[in-house]
Amino acid sequence: EKYGWHSVRCAAHTLNLVVQSSLKSHQAISRCVAAARCLVEHFKKSELASIKLKEKQEQIGTKQHMLVQDVSTRWNSTYHMLSRLLEQRWPVTATLSDPEVTQRGKHYLDLKPDQWGLIEELNQVLEPFHSATVLMSGEQYVTLSSLPHVVDKIKKLLQNLESPPVVSFQTHAKEQVTTRWKNLGEFKPESPNITLLAASLDPRFRKLKFLPADQVFGVKNTLQTMALAVKQQVRPTGSRNETSSTAEGTPSAA
Repeated sequence: EKYGWHSVRCAAHTLNLVVQSSLKSHQAISRCVAAARCLVEHFKKSELASIKLKEKQEQIGTKQHMLVQDVSTRWNSTYHMLSRLLEQRWPVTATLSDPEVTQRGKHYLDLKPDQWGLIEELNQVLEPFHSATVLMSGEQYVTLSSLPHVVDKIKKLLQNLESPPVVSFQTHAKEQVTTRWKNLGEFKPESPNITLLAASLDPRFRKLKFLPADQVFGVKNTLQTMALAVKQQVRPTGSRNETSSTAEGTPSAA
C-alpha cells in the first residue's frame, strides 16, 4: 500500500481453501474420505498387506503403484489418494478378502460399493481443481494473467452429477469460487483490477471472453489510458535533452 502496489492473494492457496471447505460440505463425503484414509493407513502400517497387494497387482495385471496417504493441509494429496485407490480398487479388494492377510475383524476396511461410486464422482469433480492448482503453481511462466480464465473454466466445469453429496460439493465450491474471486467478474475503471489488465495483455486471453462486452471495453479503454499516461511521463525527458543540446550547439546570428 505504501508504494501503491496491488496485493494479489495466492491462487493455489485459495483453491486449497475452496476444496478443503467443499469436501466438508456433505457428511457422506467426509465419511467416505475418512474411510479411504483409514484403508490406506492399514496398508501403510501392515507389511504383510503391502506384500500381498503387490502379489495381487501382478496377478490382476494392474500397475504396481503404492497407495497414497493424504495430508490434511494439502487437498491435492486427497485427490491423489482417491485417484490411486480407484486405480488399485481390485487388487486392494482382493487383498482385503484374503483371510490369510486380513483378519475377520478388519473386513470393515473395504469400502462399500456406494463409497467406491462416490469416490469415482469426486475424482471427476476434483480433477479440474487439480489441473488449476498445478497450472497456478508454475514458476517457469506467467500465471497472473491466467487466473480469470482458470476461474471461469472451473465454474463452467462444475456441472451437477447425480448423487446428492457431489451436487452439494459442486454447489458449495461454486459459491466459494465466486465469493473469493468476485472481483474477477466485474471491472471498475475507478479501481482497475490488475489481474484483468494482465489478462488483456496476454495473447492467450486478450479477448477476455469470460467478461461481458461492456466490461471488455472498460478494460481495454483503461489500459489505453494507462499506456498514454506512461508515454507522456517518459517522452519529455528525452525531448528536453535533445532540445537543450540543439540550442547549445546552434551558432548565434551575425
